[in-house]
Amino acid sequence: MARTLRSYVLMLKWQALSNKPILPLEAAVQVMIACGFVIGLSFFYPDINPTTAKFLVTGAPTLILLMTGLVLAPQIISMARAEGTFDYIWSLPVKRIVYLLADATIWVLVSLPGVVLALIIGAAYHDFSLEISPLAVPALLLIALTGVFIGYAIAHGAPKPQLANLATQIIVFFIMIFSPVVYPTEQLPDWLATLHNGLPIKYMADLSRGTLTDMDVNLGLAFSVVGVWCVAAFLVTYALVHRRR
Repeated sequence: MARTLRSYVLMLKWQALSNKPILPLEAAVQVMIACGFVIGLSFFYPDINPTTAKFLVTGAPTLILLMTGLVLAPQIISMARAEGTFDYIWSLPVKRIVYLLADATIWVLVSLPGVVLALIIGAAYHDFSLEISPLAVPALLLIALTGVFIGYAIAHGAPKPQLANLATQIIVFFIMIFSPVVYPTEQLPDWLATLHNGLPIKYMADLSRGTLTDMDVNLGLAFSVVGVWCVAAFLVTYALVHRRR
């Protein structure tokens, strides 16, 4: 156990140093994304009532976490695959699961400042008070990890890195436009609303809304669905990285 923990800390440092040139840029992007989601998206609405404001502000953390997990992390992995970096990483005397957890930790930490900033700016700009539940931290961590592991599964499972990048771009477009993150499910066509009943996106947004505001959300169902997707994505990723030589 002590050896595994030491390996995790070392890989955490390794990943932080490896991504050092990217992290400041990602922090700047997070600031722009936070402002864009909570302020820019509000321009689509002629009037912002309290309910609409809550959807916008609490939907922003979900979008930020998913963009980090489903776009940035897979792109870095795809570049590493194309460069042959994993041939070296897998040769290190460190369990592959330890590498995955260290890498996931980095991307979760990178996304948190943008989440906090989006909530602060959104609450101030739209003039309403957040009602933060003790479950907010585990909820946001679960959203982040689920997004990262789904991104990993796509990045490691795609036959070619270019296909992984294309897939993540399509998924993010679907999430941004056709998913009930910054608007209620009732605004979707029936067939699309039914589709979302089996996907984790709606439930991720519910986790954010239910733990940051007083909106009526079935948190038990949301935690269960997102938790199942998180475990499933992790197991798929685990199998894929152990399949690779």
